[in-house]
Amino acid sequence: MRNFKRLLAVILALVVLSTPITAKANSLSYIPPEETDGIPQEIKENAEIIGAEFNICPELLEAIAYQESRYTANVTNGTCRGLMQVNTNVHKSRFINAGWDTSDWSDPYKNMYVAAEYLAELFDEYEDVALVLYLYNGDTTNAKRYKQNGYISKYVSSILKKSEELERLHGK
Repeated sequence: MRNFKRLLAVILALVVLSTPITAKANSLSYIPPEETDGIPQEIKENAEIIGAEFNICPELLEAIAYQESRYTANVTNGTCRGLMQVNTNVHKSRFINAGWDTSDWSDPYKNMYVAAEYLAELFDEYEDVALVLYLYNGDTTNAKRYKQNGYISKYVSSILKKSEELERLHGK
């Protein structure tokens, strides 16, 4: 009887191992990750154009847009507005200097442009992407902690992780 149980177990294992495993997903609810990165086309195009102008990785801009607004152009949080949550008090002059009306914060291109201009200035001064992200976010407390002991906040970590993920998806 004992040998019979072993033989049965071996036969079952062989059957299980030799049977291909397939999973069928509902085509309406599942999109394989290699087919889409979840970024609206307009935002991808803006990130490519603006990223090239300011020498900023487009995937970093896309990751910031995801973190700040989930790619939603008309988001408002206090004085921060738009796709990249640009502080309208601090960066009003950037909008005006570009020749744009300050009521147009929800325009995805203009909002990303102003954010990228500021990011480029931060990169010129600090070069460290984590530090730049802290300062972009106005988080001087954690920027100081980062400089002192390498502390990485959830905000910075999320953007860095998303940017890296997007770079892989885009073949970079």
